[in-house]
Parts: sequence; structure tokens; C-alpha cells
Amino acid sequence: MIDKERITSHIKDLELKKTVYKVIDKALGVLKNYDYRYTDFLNPYELKNCIAVLNSIDDIKYSVYGGYSGSERNVIYIYPYYVSEEDIDSPISALMIEGNFKFKEVSHKDYLGSILGLGIKREKIGDILIHTNFCQVVVQNDIKDYIFLNMTKVARNNISVKEISISDIKKVDMNYKEIGFTVSSNRIDCIISSIHNISRQDANKIISSNRVYVDYEPINNISKKIEKNSLISVRGKGRCIISDIGDINKKGRLRIKAKIIL
Repeated sequence: MIDKERITSHIKDLELKKTVYKVIDKALGVLKNYDYRYTDFLNPYELKNCIAVLNSIDDIKYSVYGGYSGSERNVIYIYPYYVSEEDIDSPISALMIEGNFKFKEVSHKDYLGSILGLGIKREKIGDILIHTNFCQVVVQNDIKDYIFLNMTKVARNNISVKEISISDIKKVDMNYKEIGFTVSSNRIDCIISSIHNISRQDANKIISSNRVYVDYEPINNISKKIEKNSLISVRGKGRCIISDIGDINKKGRLRIKAKIIL
């Protein structure tokens, strides 16, 4: 018998624990019924914790699917230990969304909002890859037909939707603006203050209001130390990658370089 509380005792984030519990239940279902189960789409923080727990469960195997190499959001497909990965079908599909977007720039938020407006939950949607004249969306198989039949507009633009092969997914090159600044320390409040040109007091309010994520982990501790290559997300303000934490200048301040994701 798997003791869910014991193998998740190290997880203090209650929302994360709920997610991990659901994944454990999937694994238990596989052990009981000798079938296949797959999770909702997980962000890297959730994925890391779920895999750590699955590794402690005997007699199952799992595969991670996101549609393409380097995908941000992934599902975990869980199956019996005696089954080969080559013998299982992918639980995800890819959709192409096309329209005339010459007169209005359409953002990730617009595409996601149109999909969620159909009553679909966020965890059913994987990566949204935006190109110049089209968008590709990774979704779970059980909702692809619903999106195909019901999604007609994105940001008031008429669009068309069709299914494409997973192999036709095209990765998007990240666009960013590089900046450099100095801080008194590598605490999260200092870095957010400098990146977004706000006061430390305002940065602290944002952190305390649960709007900040570091490598997808929710952070509300204003003194958390940030490391090189950390991805910082501030809800309502965007995302950036800390590309370098340098030496201390003559004024005793730490040199930081960051890439603001556009």
C-alpha cells in the first residue's frame, strides 16, 4: 500500500501537494487495473516533484510528453512496468490556428484567453507557440475536437483551426532584451525592484501577494536568494532570466545581467 502522506511529506506547498496526490492516484489506478493513465499538463516545477514521487513507486513506468524537445508544459503517461514505451499511443495532439492578424498583434494571452473562454481548463493545454501568421497549440486528445469545432475567433479576429502532426510542431525562438544593473544583494525583492524599476516596498508587496514565481515555484519570501539562470515570473509584469550574477563593484553592489522575455 502506497502511503501518499509519507512520500509527499517534504512538500509544503498545498496546491503542489494536491497535484502530486492526483498523479499518485493515477499510478495507483495503473497498478490496480493494469492499464494506462496520463496526467494533466504540468509546469516544470510540478513535473519535477511528480517525477520524484513516481520514482518511489514500484511496478510502473512513465514517459513525459510535451510535443517537442524542450517543451515547457508536459503530461506524464504512466503504464505498467512490462509495457514498452513504443507500444503506447501519445495522449496529446497539436492544433494549428490561422487567421488574418495583419492589423492587430495577437499575443499568447489572446490565444490562451480564447481557448479558456470555451470552458476548457488551463491544465488541458500544453505549450502555445506563436509564429508570425499562425499559432500552434499542444492539447490533450480528449479536447482537440471540441476546440476544432468551437473556436472561431482570437482577439476579435476570425480564425481557422486544423489538426497537424506532432512532428510538424515548430519551436519558437525566444525574443528578449538584455539589461544590466547592480543590487545590494541577490535577494528576490532587490532583483524585482531593479528589473521592473519599482521601489523595494512595492516589490515586497508583489512578492507577498503571491504574484512571483522562481522556476515556476510560487515564492512569497522576500529574502529568497536568486541564482544564475533562474527564471523569474511576475504576474502582470512578465518574465525574465537571470543570465549572470557577477562580481561586486567598488561601491559594494552586485552586478546582475538579465534577459527580459518579450
